[in-house]
Amino acid sequence: MLLKRWWGLWLLVLLLAACAPENLDITPSPTPTLTPEPTNTRLPQDTSAAAAPTDAPAEASGNRVTLDAFVASIPASINAGQTTWNKTKDEVTSEETVYQDQEGGLTAKLFYDERGGGYSELTFGLFDTPEAALAFYEVVAERTRTLENAETRDQFATPNLFGGGTYGSDAIFVQGSLYIRISVPRFSSTLGDPLSPYARALFRLFETLEVPGQE
Repeated sequence: MLLKRWWGLWLLVLLLAACAPENLDITPSPTPTLTPEPTNTRLPQDTSAAAAPTDAPAEASGNRVTLDAFVASIPASINAGQTTWNKTKDEVTSEETVYQDQEGGLTAKLFYDERGGGYSELTFGLFDTPEAALAFYEVVAERTRTLENAETRDQFATPNLFGGGTYGSDAIFVQGSLYIRISVPRFSSTLGDPLSPYARALFRLFETLEVPGQE
């Protein structure tokens, strides 16, 4: 009886195999594993080769170097008649020297005060050509309120302009490629005109210095 049952099962398996479709894939699926797939090894990079080049510091222009040397030669005290002007700082920014690029040149501004409460600014400008210095001089003359009714003083090198008013007093000069401005926004009226003594003191000083921009 048991033998007949086994023969019956065997015949059933043969019949099922014969009836199965030809394209039936009975291949067992691979069992997934936890083995990681191989990856490409990352090579170390040379960061020095990839770094962006560093810009070299810009060199100072010829005008800046020359003007720096000239400004450094201006003394800390300037005796101008009855007044001694002593070097100080900008009353607003506390800077000792203020440089500013101009059309065709460069200016440097210094600051001086005196014991009576007066305050002044000296501006020196070095330009590429005398024509550029003169053009800047004319621009300043047109835009400066204290020079609206300015006069030329024959005892000083020309061109020059002297003027004054409610906002103080100013004098401007050009000598070759050098522009000069004396600005005195605050000064005691009891001491008279500060500009002429100041200008005389500066021009005496220039006689002892190597003044840039002179032909």
